[in-house]
Amino acid sequence: MKESIKQILQNSKLSKLDTKILLGHILGFSKVELVTCNDYQLNEEQYDSYLELYDKCLHGMPIAYILGYKEFYSHKFRVTPDTLIPRPETELLVDMVLQLAKPGDRILDLGTGSGCIAISCKLENKMLDITATDMYAQTLMVAKDNAITLGAEIRFIQSDWFNNIDGIYDIIVSNPPYIVGDDDHLRALAFEPQHALTDFADGMSNIKKIITTAQRHLQGYLLLEHGYDQGRATLGLMQNNGYKNVRTIKDYAGQDRITLGKIG
Repeated sequence: MKESIKQILQNSKLSKLDTKILLGHILGFSKVELVTCNDYQLNEEQYDSYLELYDKCLHGMPIAYILGYKEFYSHKFRVTPDTLIPRPETELLVDMVLQLAKPGDRILDLGTGSGCIAISCKLENKMLDITATDMYAQTLMVAKDNAITLGAEIRFIQSDWFNNIDGIYDIIVSNPPYIVGDDDHLRALAFEPQHALTDFADGMSNIKKIITTAQRHLQGYLLLEHGYDQGRATLGLMQNNGYKNVRTIKDYAGQDRITLGKIG
């Protein structure tokens, strides 16, 4: 029995938005076409493809992994289970880097994941000299692929934070793993690489490591994304380690999200 778009939307246990995303992906329909052509009946191959993806989604696999991409800063970034799925709140980190950066500045993106921060900055300001690192080779492969696909000239280095880093940078930026190891939210994020989400401790160990080590490689700003309840602690760590003009920025939902400070 053939199913129409309208019938599938009515019977789906997923949200209408997620169901439409799956259908749009399989059929190649736009959001408008899914509405105007809601009587369209899927053929057997299309319906089988839908059921396969629908079942994965019902079992908790994120839509981004099912589709193989996530939109960030108006660009599609390929994502795999080796990379964290980019979050909308991280776009604020890109905004802040672009506000602070001057043409020709050397930018270091630590723990780049899909490369979304480094690549977005480069696409917005081609005058920036950007290096991106990650300690995992498979993750770096995805970031490199995204840079090539999107046309961003980025230097990539495999490094565990600063271990393989030389030289001085004008801006260092990072979205490190900061979720507390026993946080219940990690259960809902089981499909994503846990090492990119948590330090399996208090959530602050990587933030501390970056703050204390970055000074050797910095003549400008350090910007860190952190949890909504880690702003005060991150700010205190920066102040205690000699950073100036330290401040915490709230995200678009009004939560503490980024703390930045300056060396030199």
